[in-house]
Amino acid sequence: MGLDLLEFTLALEDAFGISIPESDLVEMHTPRRVIDYLVDRLPSASSELCLEQRAFYRLRDGVARAFGVSRERVRVDTPWEELLGSIDRRRRWSLLQHAVAVPAWPRLPLWGAFSGDARTVGATARYLAAYAPGALKPSAEGWTRSGIARVVTALMGYELGVTEFTEESRFVADLGCG
Repeated sequence: MGLDLLEFTLALEDAFGISIPESDLVEMHTPRRVIDYLVDRLPSASSELCLEQRAFYRLRDGVARAFGVSRERVRVDTPWEELLGSIDRRRRWSLLQHAVAVPAWPRLPLWGAFSGDARTVGATARYLAAYAPGALKPSAEGWTRSGIARVVTALMGYELGVTEFTEESRFVADLGCG
């Protein structure tokens, strides 16, 4: 297994809070097999709420509690610079992660600029929905197949750089992941 698929597997394990034995990985040649594997091992649910929406509300509440920013100022398209300013940015970013209480958090580049996954509230909500979905759900709440598929699809984009595929696409032969 190549490094990109290994990192994808680690991201899956962290996102869903499970361990995937190497013997099972050998059989996961397509996104469908990954999704089916997770469906068989995770508790099921009959309906799924939007994880991005949950992440947004968690972020909005965290900003309000940690920095006294009114909830009305926090929108999906709001840049973090507008909410957190430029003074002591790294410390404030770390405080926000603590207030939001999620294990996965976008990193700021060395120079501390907000970009990519940390540019806007919405971009950060999408990141959290992919990398920390378990933290956004009550422990008793299960998973639907479509909810699992959304997380797998998002992680494929983040970890493998693959956004165009079918569930039958083979990771190595069709998508060029090694």
